[in-house]
Amino acid sequence: MFENRTLPFVPPKPLAPVALEVDLTNDPQRLSSESIIAITVGLISIIIGMVGLLLAAAILGRTGQTGLKDALLSKPTKRTTAMSYAPLHSSIEAEPLNADAHLEHRDDHTGRPRSRLNVDHDDSEAQFRSSNTPYYFAGPRLHTAISVAAGTVMCLFGYEQGVFGGIMVGRPFLTFFQDPSLPVLGFVTSVYDLGCFFGAILSSFVGEKLGRRWMLLLSTVIMTVGIVIQTVSQDLNWLVWGRFVAGIGNGGNTATAPVWHVECSKSEEKGRAVVKEMTVNVGGFVASNVITLVFSGATGDAQWRFPLGIQLLFSVVILSMIWVLPESPRWLLMRQRDAEAKVVLKALCDSDAEVQDEFHTIKESVRLEQATKASWKQVFAGGQATRRMSLGVLLQMAQQLSGINVLCYYLPLVLQRSVGLPELTARVISTVNAFCFMSATWFSILVIERVGRRPLLMASAACMSVAFLGIAISVGIGQGNPTSRLVPGIVATVFMFLYFTAFSFGWITVPWLYPAEINSLAMRSKGAALATASDWLFNYIVVQTTPIGIHHLGWGLYLIYAVFNASFVPFVYYYIVETAGKSLEEIDRWFASHPGWRVDKVKEVAAREGWNSDNDEEDRERMLKTDDFDLASDDEED
Repeated sequence: MFENRTLPFVPPKPLAPVALEVDLTNDPQRLSSESIIAITVGLISIIIGMVGLLLAAAILGRTGQTGLKDALLSKPTKRTTAMSYAPLHSSIEAEPLNADAHLEHRDDHTGRPRSRLNVDHDDSEAQFRSSNTPYYFAGPRLHTAISVAAGTVMCLFGYEQGVFGGIMVGRPFLTFFQDPSLPVLGFVTSVYDLGCFFGAILSSFVGEKLGRRWMLLLSTVIMTVGIVIQTVSQDLNWLVWGRFVAGIGNGGNTATAPVWHVECSKSEEKGRAVVKEMTVNVGGFVASNVITLVFSGATGDAQWRFPLGIQLLFSVVILSMIWVLPESPRWLLMRQRDAEAKVVLKALCDSDAEVQDEFHTIKESVRLEQATKASWKQVFAGGQATRRMSLGVLLQMAQQLSGINVLCYYLPLVLQRSVGLPELTARVISTVNAFCFMSATWFSILVIERVGRRPLLMASAACMSVAFLGIAISVGIGQGNPTSRLVPGIVATVFMFLYFTAFSFGWITVPWLYPAEINSLAMRSKGAALATASDWLFNYIVVQTTPIGIHHLGWGLYLIYAVFNASFVPFVYYYIVETAGKSLEEIDRWFASHPGWRVDKVKEVAAREGWNSDNDEEDRERMLKTDDFDLASDDEED
């Protein structure tokens, strides 16, 4: 499939040779004093950047918050839906909650701890509290287990993204594959993104029928097959197919895990749930860099086979956990599996009243959405379904156009070619930056629900634009004075640290969370799949064009991304709907009662069209007439 030759496409000016091997024992003095200064200043800038982002987000915070203290320290309150639901034709009635249900109980025969689902109550609850539940804990422990499982999925995603860049620079890898050309290595790297794109599209067709759990299990099995093929590869053909297959599995995982996690989370915890996922995603990226660095001194095939094969440990954890964790209660109710959904809700909720409230709320939402079939025609019909789908897709696209993978994939190359740092210095700074990146992402857990999605996105985009502008100016000055690049290099490095800090506050998490929140239940799998596919498609475009852009455009490449980030501020302000603190059903109701695309115009349009958001019964009837539900006459299949 591949030969050791240059591909037909060759840039007009060939790229300067890129070192493909790192010798950590050679010339330790290369980590110079100016590099240490750059790292120190970068760490200080991280702290300054966090404070600045918090102040900006507090200023842009939701109405009713009076200051920074309220925005950051007040506990998020759960908003209960204002809609009064009519009694549903269901055999499930309100059940009293046993006062001892929260206590741990043990089986009389085995002595093993039992879930509170297994506690004996009256006969009417026997079918829901049987000992045949597929999981052995409930309440906060079950939420934690779901978070760990979804987080492991995203951690494997982060590890797979970073591992190949670390192994392909080693001499054992290059020797085994007969020194492939740089364009060939670029294709082997990016074919993974193409696999992710197709995997995300596939999940939109398969995931809604199989369910969230089975889609995750299937995707993990596919990814495991790809990992095994990569690990035992005997030539580049094997390696390419292994990365492509692993990408298909990862695309399905990344399109499904946030949806499953959000649908099993409480409304006030949705944002934190996905923030935790993306934090461990960055942790996986850091782990891949550390492991490949440790094995960089190994001789023989172990230098690259072990870092690839260690991914199988992630697969074992995912398959073991998801197998015994519950399905999404919203998906179960959509499939008319009410008894199973009630079992899951009893495990997830803290009280019987909360179980009943969640059950009836979701059931009503399902009833409204199943008034019609969710077809692909509805996605492109131009109504509210199209609007909701488009918001998720555009946010994922914007995440890639923010330039994150210009620096994530190529930060050592950028530091060498644009800033002028030595190779080892560039690698050390990249590693330090990765740890700072992960730390800043953890910090965003504190603010995403208190401050809201819109303020974080706007503040982050503005700071990222300033950071790229600073990088462009510094690189331009340094390239204009090759003999005096120390100060411009340090300044550019500081702005890169600031960029990653700003990105970690809003744009690493919200674009992955938003499609799972914003789409209606019937369209959620399709919406998340399209949004994820958009992310991977533009990821591939950015990764493929960055080396050529660095060579031909120089500092102008960073100026382009500064403009992109600046344009995201008005986009978020005018079109992105705030979802913090709202249940998924409240979001459905908001869209049904607020026509139009621009957020700042929805009240004006609602008044002109005669909408009355204070009348729940009228709103409910209007839901059935909106574009989200007005396809009852369609006979098309999904």
